Amino acid sequence: MILDKLLEFSDGQDLLQSQGSFYSSNAIDLSTTLGDPGAGNPLAVVIVVDTAFTSSASTGTVVFAVIDEENATLDSGSIVIVQTAPYIVTSLTLGKIIVILIPAGLITQQFLGMKYTIGTDDTTAGTVTAHLAMPGGAQTNIKPIIKHDGGRARSSPPSN
Repeated sequence: MILDKLLEFSDGQDLLQSQGSFYSSNAIDLSTTLGDPGAGNPLAVVIVVDTAFTSSASTGTVVFAVIDEENATLDSGSIVIVQTAPYIVTSLTLGKIIVILIPAGLITQQFLGMKYTIGTDDTTAGTVTAHLAMPGGAQTNIKPIIKHDGGRARSSPPSN
């Protein structure tokens, strides 16, 4: 998967927090970054747990939500587009990858971000990195060149 810094919501964002809602460090301005996000295709948010989550009673939960907003200020007025079910913190182990699919047509505002909701118990550790991506991570703007080599077909990247 190819990741782009301009499509990053959180980079090792610390979610050692009391119960409540917290927002990604970055909001993506779709008008300058993507123009037409997904161009009618679904998008995805890829979340990676950088530091395992814990809570004092191991009963804490985290809900990951994709939100959109008319301005760069992500807050309680932001609209939840899609969200996960609550994850128990003990399931949010180092390296866990969570993919949230965003169906085409759900993004209606200029800015996109993440909302992290801590519930049931305060977290005592946990960091995440989150990016906007194409489902499957397929880069579709490069077409391979097929060359024939002694009767065998082989693929090579385009030459500049």
